[in-house]
Order: sequence, then C-alpha cells, then structure tokens
Amino acid sequence: MYVVWRNLNIALNTYFRNTWEALVDEMKPGTSVLCISIDKHLAEPVIKRLREEDLINTDYLITRVDDNVIIPVKTLEGLNELLSNTRYYIMQCNPPPSRRKHVPRVPSYDLVGNVAIIRENVLGFMSGDEVVKELRSIHPNIRAIYVKEETVDKYRIPKLRLLWGEHVDTVVVKEYGLLFKVSLGKVYYNPRLGEEHHRIALMVRNGELVVDLFAGIGGFPIHISSLKAARIIANDLNPEAYRLLCENILLNHRRLRGGIIPLNLDAREIIDYLDIHGKADRVIANLPRWSLEFTKVYDAVLKPGGILHLYTLTYDPEASVIELGSKLPGWSIQGSKLVLEYAPRAGIYRFDLVKPKDV
Repeated sequence: MYVVWRNLNIALNTYFRNTWEALVDEMKPGTSVLCISIDKHLAEPVIKRLREEDLINTDYLITRVDDNVIIPVKTLEGLNELLSNTRYYIMQCNPPPSRRKHVPRVPSYDLVGNVAIIRENVLGFMSGDEVVKELRSIHPNIRAIYVKEETVDKYRIPKLRLLWGEHVDTVVVKEYGLLFKVSLGKVYYNPRLGEEHHRIALMVRNGELVVDLFAGIGGFPIHISSLKAARIIANDLNPEAYRLLCENILLNHRRLRGGIIPLNLDAREIIDYLDIHGKADRVIANLPRWSLEFTKVYDAVLKPGGILHLYTLTYDPEASVIELGSKLPGWSIQGSKLVLEYAPRAGIYRFDLVKPKDV
C-alpha cells in the first residue's frame, strides 16, 4: 500500500509540476509566487531541508492557512527528489513580502557633516553609479559624495574628487556636542577619531599643562578644554588648520573650561617660541607616519614623569615597541591601543609613554 501511495504521490506531483511550469510561462511578472503547501505537522523538517538546499524564496514570508503551511520556493527543480517521501501540493500563491532590510554594498565611507567620502579602492569593485545609489539610499540628505584618492604633502591633506552632488568647501561636524568647522580637501580630519579625542580628554587632570604638537583643527585641545580646567598649547603647521583651530575655539568658547593657546609653527620650533622646556605634564603627538621623527621635541617639552601619547602607523606593534625603546631609552610604556584600522594588517596605534623621573 505504501509503495502504491508513494508512486501515486510522485505521479501527481510530476503532473502538477509540468502543469505549473507551463502556467508560469504565461504569467505576468510579479502577479504570483511559486509555493508548496504542506501539512503543518510535517512543515518543520521540510523547511529545514529546503533551506539547506537554498530553495526557499526569502523575498516572501512562510505563512500558515488552517492546517497547512505555505512555503514560497524559488524553483520546482529538485523538489520531487528532495521531498519524495512527503506529501505536498504545488500551488500559486501571494504571500506577504519579507520586508528584508536592504544591506548596502559600500564597505567603507566617512560621513563628514552632510558629505560622504569613500576611498579610491571602493571603485575597484563597484561602479560610481552603484556607490551613489547606495549612499543616497542610506543618507538621502547628503549634498555631495567625494572620492579620497590619496593623502598628500606634510599637511596630511586628502586629495578629493567629486563623484556626485555639488562642490562643498566647508562643513560643520559635531563630536560629543562640540562643533568643528572643516575645510574639505585643505585640512586633515577623520570623523572616526571623535571617540579618541574624548578618551584622551578624560585622562587629563585639572591644572595640567598639555601640549598638542599636531593639533589640526583642534580635536584634542577643544575636547580637553570642554571637560578639564587645563592649560593647553595647540600647534599645527598647516595655516588653514591653524585658522580653523582659532575659529573652532571661538565656536565652542561657551563650553570651554580650560585655556587654549593656538600656534602655527613647526613643532621643532615650539621650544624657541615658548618657555615650556621640561614643563609639560602631557604631550599629544598625533602624526602617525612621522611621529618618531620628533622624539627630541617630546623629551625637551615634557617634564620628568610626564606622559606622551604617541600615535604611529605600524604593521607590527611589537616592532614599534622595540623602536620606541631605542628612540626614547628609559621611557616606560604604560599601554597601547589600536585606534584606527588603516589597511589590511596595518593600524594606527597609540602608545602611552612616561618620561623617566631621573633625567
């Protein structure tokens, strides 16, 4: 009896499959969905098998009607073999859509105010039109999309190419409620450093003298001054960064507790300009590619027992520890942290060093 029933089931499904395939050819696109109906008591293992074979049409929901479960499927091919011992019916249905969220394909971008910036390598596996479509679907109010082609010269200026939208000169960004003006393509700014700016500010104690040798538009100094009554010297070589540093101090002046002195100098000249030899409690050196070239400045500015937050780009943190030991002998490393992933197997690390007290 079982053999007869099984053969009858296969014959009926073969008939329905052939009939359905002929019917599908005549259907208008989007008017219905290919489904199978199965008894609710048999549904769980069947759904599991269909998922394993990637046969379920996940654009639609699996639904239940009375004692049957309706499963949308992608194709009839392979169903008879997969469900040879199971009674099921092929049918035309209109299940509700799954409403799955669209997952953007853009792997990496920075949002600077109302401007999006992608890296050049993104265009190696996505077209410009695809990038624009994805980013505008995520951020419908953006004004422009730029491609960062490279970082040039000693000012760390990003070379930007407009991919879509209007040309934007200046944007205003917010970090922990603080406002920063940024001149696109003229200064270094990374929105992913906002958390690091805040983290360092929390380490500073009231009354400290802090020297930021490569302050840019003021990320570290303004965060510190908003939280602590510290004295801060903020220096940057880039004239445009210095201009924005001054503007950003004024922009946030109502929130600042500490005093900030902005400078536009080569970091090596700061000792000649200000009488701070051996007086700084803390030095910030965020110049990852070249920070190890200024070790004499750190040693001259910091007082014994002072703290240096040094940022460096490295493929091998352990090798960087050895290099720091040779460049700053006797200094102790309190800790290190990966701040930004820069490239495959490379990152920007912060090393927290203490100048020896017996010098």
